[in-house]
Amino acid sequence: MRAVFLYDIIIVGDRMRIVIFGGSGSFGTAMTKKILDETDMEIVIFSRNEKLQFEHKQKIGANDRVKYVIGDVRDYEAVYNALDNADYAILASAMKHIDKCEANPNECRKTNIDGCVNVINACIERGIKKLVFLSTDKATNPSTIYGCAKLFVEMYCQCVNNKNTDIIRTRYGNVFGSNGSVVWIFDKLAREGKKLTVTNPDMTRFFMSLNDAVDLVWYALLNGVHKDLWVYNNKSATIKELADLFSDDYEIIGNRCEEKTDEALLTLNELSHSEFKEDKYFRVNENIERNNLYSKPLQSDTAERLTKEELDEMLTDWILYND
Repeated sequence: MRAVFLYDIIIVGDRMRIVIFGGSGSFGTAMTKKILDETDMEIVIFSRNEKLQFEHKQKIGANDRVKYVIGDVRDYEAVYNALDNADYAILASAMKHIDKCEANPNECRKTNIDGCVNVINACIERGIKKLVFLSTDKATNPSTIYGCAKLFVEMYCQCVNNKNTDIIRTRYGNVFGSNGSVVWIFDKLAREGKKLTVTNPDMTRFFMSLNDAVDLVWYALLNGVHKDLWVYNNKSATIKELADLFSDDYEIIGNRCEEKTDEALLTLNELSHSEFKEDKYFRVNENIERNNLYSKPLQSDTAERLTKEELDEMLTDWILYND
């Protein structure tokens, strides 16, 4: 009988299996590579986009430890079946574009609320050991349909009868260069020789590398317990500072929908029930004794700023990753 020690996860006998819902995008691809490199786990990629699944397989290469399932989180039966013999799950499925969610609120609800609830409930019924839900800074004091939907699922994670499943939340800001993100848009416009479209040059946002996002979720999976919220201690930048990486030729188009000028990753109340781990992660849990270490929320307008050198490094890493 074989035993593999994966940090605090002990694998004995047959391989452990993890299902990544919404796993065919940039996050899922990077997470798949990490799991393949660092463990011998089997990975199930569950998503509804066959083109992205094809591209995922091209980037990963043929590997009998990676399985692909076409399905929609809106379909409970498909979700339940995908979890057969699974031990862990990551929930990354979402409609992510704010303007699309605002224009199609019912579709946003179906995926970002109903679909996520399907995954949570199916994980509980299947007896999955741990489920990690990927949330966003837009769920903190939300002002959009997208943010409200994410907050609802965060609260559902806290309130549902989890039985024997640890349901863990992660929350972070913008992943530098993720599919369809502002970095992706700026790069595309710059390559086409077009003006960049900037909503508000003074708007601040949290930015982190794709590797940092993957490391956060993986750390939360390995170390988190039920009701935990894990947050990377993000730095921030203005949209102008980001645009300047690509071009100084831009036009201001104004805020979209009900976008906020600044975002918050953690409220003051959440920080008061937190502990700082590994010099980079906040672990928040209502069972952590209240502290008086913080006097303000973790907010993008007052957070430590990314330097020009740090932004350049993120850009370089993103370009290399996509070559």
